[in-house]
Amino acid sequence: MYIEEEGFSSIYIKLCKYLLENGELVSPRHMPTTEIRGVTLKILNPRTRILNKNVRNVSLSFAIGEWLWCMSGSNDLNVIQYYAPSYNKYSDDGAKLNGAYGPRIKSNIKKIINLLEEDKNTRRAVIPIYDKKDVGLDSNDIPCTLELQFMIRDNKLDMFTNMRSNDLYLGLPYDVFNFTMWQEYIVSLLNINIGTYTHHVNSMHFYEKDRQKIVKASEVENPEENIMAEMPKENIEYQINRLIKMEEKLRKNLEIYDENQDDYFQFLINELIKYNRKKYA
Repeated sequence: MYIEEEGFSSIYIKLCKYLLENGELVSPRHMPTTEIRGVTLKILNPRTRILNKNVRNVSLSFAIGEWLWCMSGSNDLNVIQYYAPSYNKYSDDGAKLNGAYGPRIKSNIKKIINLLEEDKNTRRAVIPIYDKKDVGLDSNDIPCTLELQFMIRDNKLDMFTNMRSNDLYLGLPYDVFNFTMWQEYIVSLLNINIGTYTHHVNSMHFYEKDRQKIVKASEVENPEENIMAEMPKENIEYQINRLIKMEEKLRKNLEIYDENQDDYFQFLINELIKYNRKKYA
């Protein structure tokens, strides 16, 4: 099954409709789900990564917080639990998350950049996420993502994500946000243009408890796409590291002072500030 659209919201609606009409009932780990197998989504403009709120009202603070958690290379439970307290059920030891993407991606970014700089036509810029140690592992958190691949074509960076499993309601909106932010980060490091984003899933599904939410999303017509601004290319690593430090201070309920924040990153930090005020109100 293949869907290609300019924006993510349009793709999401079509996917909801298709899954409702063609999905099969399966119950992995005794949890009833509706599933289709072998789904490929191609977003022509990855900056439409934030779903229209009428389609799915995502928590932007969680999306940003999760991305920064990954960008920092962390697998600490307490960081992501600040945004999503339920994450403790995925930890095996109450402190770390086995399947956290950050450590698996961050350690390979420089290698990927080197490959892409040395050969702009390379097909080897692949970051494996699912590791041989995950095979048969008794863990509450096995990575859903298998690998990420990056290709430069026509001086644009295309990204391809391959997933073993994806929850249409809970997972997909945040995975697309997270991975396309990584895509644009690498675009900034390479100083080229952003291309397309392709998301392939072997088991696309929703849990039966979320069925009515999927029905509601499927009924939205002609959604307006939310298009994020272009990520700055100047001093990108410095900007990201500063943002990570500001997020940490907010999470610890410490004051932040920064009068020279770029507008793009100010938008991100403002969302975290709003969440912080609600959290500590």
